[in-house]
Amino acid sequence: MRSVSHPLNVVSLLLAVALIVVISADRAAPRAGAATDWDFDRDSLGISIDAPTSLTFGPDGRLYVASQTEIRALTLDTAGEAVVSTEQIASDLAGVLGIAFDPIVGSSPMTLYASGQDANAPAGYQGIVSTFTAPGWTREDVITGLPTSAPTLNHFTNGLAFDDSGRLYIAQGSATDAGIADPPGDATYWNETPLSAAILVADVHASGFDGQITYSAGPPTNDNVDQTGGDVAVYAAGTRNPYDLLVHSNGSIYATDNGALGMGTSIDCATAGGPTSVADELNLIEEGNYYGAPNRNRGRTDPRQCVYRSPLAGSGADFTGPVAVLPGHCSCNGVAEYTSDVFDGKLRGGIVIAQFIRGNVSIALLSDDGRTVLDVPTIQSSFESPLDVAVSPSGLIYVAEYTDDSVSVLIPDDTPPIPSVTPLPTTPGGPTSTPSPTRTATPTRTPTPTLTPFDRAGDANCDGSINSIDAALVLQLTAGILTQMPCAGDPDANGDGDVTSIDAALILQYSAGLIGHLPP
Repeated sequence: MRSVSHPLNVVSLLLAVALIVVISADRAAPRAGAATDWDFDRDSLGISIDAPTSLTFGPDGRLYVASQTEIRALTLDTAGEAVVSTEQIASDLAGVLGIAFDPIVGSSPMTLYASGQDANAPAGYQGIVSTFTAPGWTREDVITGLPTSAPTLNHFTNGLAFDDSGRLYIAQGSATDAGIADPPGDATYWNETPLSAAILVADVHASGFDGQITYSAGPPTNDNVDQTGGDVAVYAAGTRNPYDLLVHSNGSIYATDNGALGMGTSIDCATAGGPTSVADELNLIEEGNYYGAPNRNRGRTDPRQCVYRSPLAGSGADFTGPVAVLPGHCSCNGVAEYTSDVFDGKLRGGIVIAQFIRGNVSIALLSDDGRTVLDVPTIQSSFESPLDVAVSPSGLIYVAEYTDDSVSVLIPDDTPPIPSVTPLPTTPGGPTSTPSPTRTATPTRTPTPTLTPFDRAGDANCDGSINSIDAALVLQLTAGILTQMPCAGDPDANGDGDVTSIDAALILQYSAGLIGHLPP
């Protein structure tokens, strides 16, 4: 057990310093993360697109950029640092938040999938997935009837990703903040539905695939709505608002998830309570697992889904914790795998993350088996609401800056020559397996996340971030005003085994951006 010293003679001084540092922190640029062995130069592609939402590279080597209303293809120069030409792929769209290319190519050279919204569809079920097929980029709505929250949260059908077999995975937001339509039956939130708050799967190449999802009732004003049609199923449950997901080269699926607002949630299938954690998450998504965001609709047959589980609780017998607890309300959204060997391969396999609220781009560095996050350092800060990221084969990182209507590029300082782009393999016809919308897999346990000193030390109140509130708690503890921390946090910022005013000072310096990381 760590001892706690009480240097009362410095408490009043530190409280005064805290006020000065906190005021300074509000004016400082966002802090960088842990010290790194790499460096990126930053530039702009010089293109204006209204509030870009999603980025991906096509099999033709072009960078595809979506906003909520349009999709464009950008041909870049050989260095990948400037736009040579632009093609309009689609316009007059609504609510596009995710795009992905089909790896199973039939008679057409390329098919782009995009999530979106159909305002003419029944209330509560306006989410769609559309295809745009080259060379004419002909549109077809291949999945309809996906959930939509209303009218407060605006959680929609978000990111898309394919595995090598051509199965489509869909990041689907919740209808509620944390499982409760409050007050019950009111129009503040729709109730959760069979496909909300989950990572979904659709075998879009299966023979006879039916993407028209139907329900027993609508709009969803209670928890008793059933899915009556459509070959789209829950792959993994309990993700509140997963904005983006990726199928990693290690074969695993990872997804970000936005934390709740901190208010009431579902305690069991009949009881509401609260509060919740506000921490965002990075999850290793495995079939059949439950990740903690309640859905009482599915809880009718799977009671574990009636129970809220904090990301800070790790994993249990019937729920799975995140592999990384991300900062509270960071709105950590777009993700992409870093596949380049620049910087001696130190970033290869890492998951680049766009932090929308904090204005940062960070990278989750994985263990060799991909089941543990070793660190989440910041790559670069001060972006204008970065919403999505994409990585080129040569290691350039492209950042969709939502409120700046632009796309920035981060250029490694030791960029090797750009390799030639190899088109995706052509598999005529694709898989012909029968769709299986009602998967019944045995849940796979994901280990409790091991937070690194950068993520854990100094976070005294367990909210997933390190700031002046943590410093104030440490000062109260050292002064004897508190006898213990409000949670099982780690106030020992310098890892010396004692909790002292020095820890509070370090936390304040870190939150103000005066130091880049906490010891050791």
